Amino acid sequence: MQKTQVIRIKKRRQKTQLIRRKTRRQRKNKGIILKIILMLTIIIGVFFGVFKTGKYFYNKYGQATLVTSGKNTEEINPNDNIENSNEVIAIDENTIKESNVNEDGEKYTYDIEKLKNEMNGTEIKDGKKIVFLTFDDGPSITVTPEILDVLKEQDVKATFFLIGKSLEADEKSKQLVKRAFEEGNALGNHTYTHDLKKVFPGNKINIETYMNEVNETNEAIKRIIGQGFHTRVLRIPGGYMSRKYYNDPNLDAFSARLKENNMYDIDWNAYDQDSEGKKKTADELVEITKASIGAKEKVVILMHDTYGKEQTAKALPRIIKYLKEQGYEFRTLK
Repeated sequence: MQKTQVIRIKKRRQKTQLIRRKTRRQRKNKGIILKIILMLTIIIGVFFGVFKTGKYFYNKYGQATLVTSGKNTEEINPNDNIENSNEVIAIDENTIKESNVNEDGEKYTYDIEKLKNEMNGTEIKDGKKIVFLTFDDGPSITVTPEILDVLKEQDVKATFFLIGKSLEADEKSKQLVKRAFEEGNALGNHTYTHDLKKVFPGNKINIETYMNEVNETNEAIKRIIGQGFHTRVLRIPGGYMSRKYYNDPNLDAFSARLKENNMYDIDWNAYDQDSEGKKKTADELVEITKASIGAKEKVVILMHDTYGKEQTAKALPRIIKYLKEQGYEFRTLK
């Protein structure tokens, strides 16, 4: 009896050991299969460049790039020397490298150097009636959206001369800059602070301070639009004409510095006077604009989209209507 029990116990132990070995083999095989699947997944991900997980795309350099839009993102090589490398920016697929407009807006552009030469009389006029709507001192979250709505409704593009400090004021301001760009408008530089005492100390332009502000604003726009953004279109606070009026002794050196950097400032030859004297109604702004346009062939109109310029937005549809009736073509500055 005891011998029979011993035999049964041995058989049970042997059976248990066999089951355990079989379980271990199954677990080992399962682990190998999982590793193979994981390796294949990684290989496929590298092969196609990126693969999506949640809100991120993992590029071939192993970086998790936050996607801020449904459009293509630009791959960033960690070995490249890029400012703000910790912040990866999603580049709109319509962004053109080294440009201040997107692809859709390219067909509306006009070369700023050519325009300046035409306005200065150093280049023969071509007889075409072209108007450039320009807005200074923005963006503002009150007026800029209304301006953009009118431009979109009228199928017209404009050039916005941005103040860096204003566009970085809050997230809504940044989104307005992005919207203006994505809707085919051109972006120009109007310094970072627009502080006349800072950029014109002693009523003389401080070239280094001014250029630093230009660069600071360009970098601020890049953080919104993408690293491909570049503008050579500038407008001096008060205009280049004001520096000439005050006989600024640094003006020639400043002009030479702009030329070295392939940058061009642009004034205006028509103005709605929305920042001159007493506050005006939309009706008054329309009539003033008409009078300032006159019979000019190339017209650069100065307006403002900063805070308190709601009447400018109200006047804009009628200004555009008048210009269309006069046979003007609408273009932007590049």
